Amino acid sequence: MVKINFEDIGIYTDIEHKTMVRLDMRKKIANDLYNHGQGIDFHALALKIHASHGEIELSGEEYKLLMDYVRQMGTPAAIDALESYNK
Repeated sequence: MVKINFEDIGIYTDIEHKTMVRLDMRKKIANDLYNHGQGIDFHALALKIHASHGEIELSGEEYKLLMDYVRQMGTPAAIDALESYNK
C-alpha cells in the first residue's frame, strides 16, 4: 500500500530539487489516465483519484499501474514526485 494525497503533490521546479510547488493534481492525473490509459484498470484508477479527498491508499497494483504510466507519459518532475511516495 502507498498513501498519496493527490490534492497536495510536491513538484520540483528545478533539476537540483531546490524549489518546489505544491499542486492539486487530481484532475490532471485522472484525466491523463482516463484519456490515455488502456483498459478497465486505468478507468477505475482515474475515477478513484478524481474522487479523492486528502490522502488515499493505492494498492501495490494500483501504484505500479500509475508509475508504469507516469514513467512512459509523464514529465521527469512528475516521475520524481510520485516515486517519492514509495520510500
